[in-house]
Amino acid sequence: MKKLTVGAEKHAEELCAILEQAREQLWQEHGIRLIGERCSRGKYTFYTYRVSGTSEGIEDNCTEIAMAVISAGIAEFVTDVWERYELQKIVASDFYYYGADEVEYLADSAVKMLAGLLGQDGKPLRAQHIALSVQEQLLLGHELLIEGLLRFRMRSLQEDLHRVALQSIDEYLMDLEYQEFVKILRYFLDVQEPRLPLLHMVCLDENTTRLYNAEGKPIEPGDIADPVVEDMLMSTLISLAPEKLHIHAGGESLPPLAETVTKIFADKTVVCRGCPLCHTVHQWADLPAQKATDQ
Repeated sequence: MKKLTVGAEKHAEELCAILEQAREQLWQEHGIRLIGERCSRGKYTFYTYRVSGTSEGIEDNCTEIAMAVISAGIAEFVTDVWERYELQKIVASDFYYYGADEVEYLADSAVKMLAGLLGQDGKPLRAQHIALSVQEQLLLGHELLIEGLLRFRMRSLQEDLHRVALQSIDEYLMDLEYQEFVKILRYFLDVQEPRLPLLHMVCLDENTTRLYNAEGKPIEPGDIADPVVEDMLMSTLISLAPEKLHIHAGGESLPPLAETVTKIFADKTVVCRGCPLCHTVHQWADLPAQKATDQ
């Protein structure tokens, strides 16, 4: 196998750590041992690797495997290290009013968004594309400069990063608005006198919710399906200000509206996932003829 050389101008230590992980993976999973050298040329740091042996003592046919593993490591460096720093620069430059903690949070959020784009095999699609591009370059010359690859072979990358940075900021602002909304409603709840000792909130499905008192009598009859009625539901919950609120979802996860309610009512909330009502939650439409039990 010919030697493989990888160079970078920035973040050389992070690149070295990831390449060392790739070298360890080659030995542990494939029995291929690489020796590595590090040198500097001006502002660039280069890492050179060559096969020194295998677990079977045979060095033939190692090139393809070694290139694939090294390429995957470089793709990890690009997606988790290089892009993170670039996103921090974009946010700090274009949105200068954010503090250092916010810049770091937004960049991390954007990196996670990109990593969430998965292929059919369940692995990050972006990293796979970058790994293929790296492998093509190594096959051509067995030498790769990270900045050269990113500058000339992946021109759309910066556009992608700007796009995902904006998306991250949009979601961040929406989350801030949501947290402020929850805070205001918690304040209204705290100053309200409790009118009920117990209230049952029954989530028939993601868009249909009904309220019942401890005796099984409906508080807010009818479906609650559109945003206006959802506001009415929240208003009703706040005005009743129950000492305890039992949420029956009949499933592992809560609908978004119920999740918000748990944040507002906090320790007043009990989420039932296994009581008799949870198992028959879809039969609650006939509850006025029945009696709800105080859980």
